[in-house]
Amino acid sequence: MKMFLKILFLIIFQVFLQNQSYGQINYGSNNGQYVLVNDSKLYYEVYGEGTPLMLLHGGMGSIANFKNVIPELSLHFKVIALDSPGHGRSELIDSLSYPILADYVVEAIKKLDLDSVYIAGYSDGAIIGLLAAHDKPEKIKRVVFGAGALSLNASTPEGIDMLKGLTPQNLPASYELTYKEKSPNPEMWEKFVFNSKTMWLDEVWIPKSKLKNIKSRTLILFGDRDPYIPFEHGIEIYNAIPKSEFCVLPNTQHNVYTDPEMVNSILIDFLSRK
Repeated sequence: MKMFLKILFLIIFQVFLQNQSYGQINYGSNNGQYVLVNDSKLYYEVYGEGTPLMLLHGGMGSIANFKNVIPELSLHFKVIALDSPGHGRSELIDSLSYPILADYVVEAIKKLDLDSVYIAGYSDGAIIGLLAAHDKPEKIKRVVFGAGALSLNASTPEGIDMLKGLTPQNLPASYELTYKEKSPNPEMWEKFVFNSKTMWLDEVWIPKSKLKNIKSRTLILFGDRDPYIPFEHGIEIYNAIPKSEFCVLPNTQHNVYTDPEMVNSILIDFLSRK
């Protein structure tokens, strides 16, 4: 009996240690890998097994944008979390635009030898993912379009003012600190901010004419309290994409991936459904 209890204790203790370690994973800084795309190194991390699910973060963000949802998603899919060029641990490129970043995603899918993939994007990542799906529908089967937009003018007045007034000096100090801690090009902080702002001030992010040609099944996901993109704009996108669904998350602001208990079940259902 004593031996049984000892073995049982050891098993429980090992599970406890595993859970403790699992909960402390530093997503975005967890010994990932690099894929070379157009002579630039893009950083990515892989979790789980199954159908590949590529996560594309928001503007000035990184893989860490998805830290709350990766643990459960990795139990259902092979999660491939990617830092966009110039973001997180990926190398900076000369200029940023949504079509350029979508091209990098398409090329990364090719370089990683993925036959097909799902994409879940947040804000800028949603825009990039949908453009990539338009260009490569045979590769990208499903897209979660989380809190993205078609154009600068789709933003709220507060959102537009924020983007127009953006400078390296008026961003929170944590942004610069995080950039310089992670980036292989820490000296390029001001150029990174300038390139990001230039991209955001483009009048058109996704031409609306492209939406009717989206063949990937698409989930439009918005928070009901988003201060930057009103969810009514999400309805406009939903109405324009043939194979789309629309979901509004209650009591949720711009980052629709913060509450795993609410959003993971929605993602898993949409991505797993036949």
